[in-house]
Amino acid sequence: MSNQSGRTKRIYTSKKRSANERRRGISILLVEDNPVNQMVALRLLEKQKHRVLVAGNGREALLALEKTSFQGFDLVLMDVQMPEMDGLEATAAIREKERGTGRRIPIVAMTAHAMKGDKERCLAAGMDTYLSKPIRAQDLFEVIENLAGVTADRLEDASPAPPPMEKVLDKNFILSMFEGDAELIQEIVGLFLAECPRQMSAVREAVERSDAPAVHRAAHSLKGSLSNFAAPGAFQAAQRLEVLGHEGDLSQVGEAFQLLEQQISLLQSAMVEFKKVGVM
Repeated sequence: MSNQSGRTKRIYTSKKRSANERRRGISILLVEDNPVNQMVALRLLEKQKHRVLVAGNGREALLALEKTSFQGFDLVLMDVQMPEMDGLEATAAIREKERGTGRRIPIVAMTAHAMKGDKERCLAAGMDTYLSKPIRAQDLFEVIENLAGVTADRLEDASPAPPPMEKVLDKNFILSMFEGDAELIQEIVGLFLAECPRQMSAVREAVERSDAPAVHRAAHSLKGSLSNFAAPGAFQAAQRLEVLGHEGDLSQVGEAFQLLEQQISLLQSAMVEFKKVGVM
């Protein structure tokens, strides 16, 4: 796959461009089903003047590409785990449709790497590279520059260090991660507080039904939202449920869910206060 990725990079960066051309926004197809993750990626991309269309799953992404005969987008940001058609299936379908056309659109996987082998599966499916969640501005802009030759207006010098486990919510980490954009942080925190009860209900119902695949899906979705915040306790609790569901081991799922409820309650209280007093 590395040779193929190398060929892709040359296709999209071989032409010399002026500084103004490199800074001009490109057309990006963002494929993500999680509302919080959608907003984070969308706002970061819009700040760099990129034109973004959001698709909620792989099937919607295929339809969007087909409407433009696979020529309407310069880059695809593809979540891996989604309903109806996941990122791996969608990527394989895109590569099949590109066969014989001489065109290959760069596809970037967005994954939390929760399960062993996720990175390898992304590349094997035909993706060119991957971004780890939570998506940080520096990493996102560097990937776009490498694959599409677009220089970001501003890059972070370094990603913030992860918060210590005992912290419920690390405000300084969040400020660093979102480049001090108070308006964006308030918007994302507000959306998470609105979405969290629905996501917790989905996890609770799956646990009560002893439905391992549903536990895995619901916990993964919640974990995806949590990955955007420095909330290690809640994140780890959601990830524990995700793993139990993936492995089909529900013997400890009740205890794991109780821990998740405790951590989410603490996090919600901290976020309400965080939003009330402001982030700056």
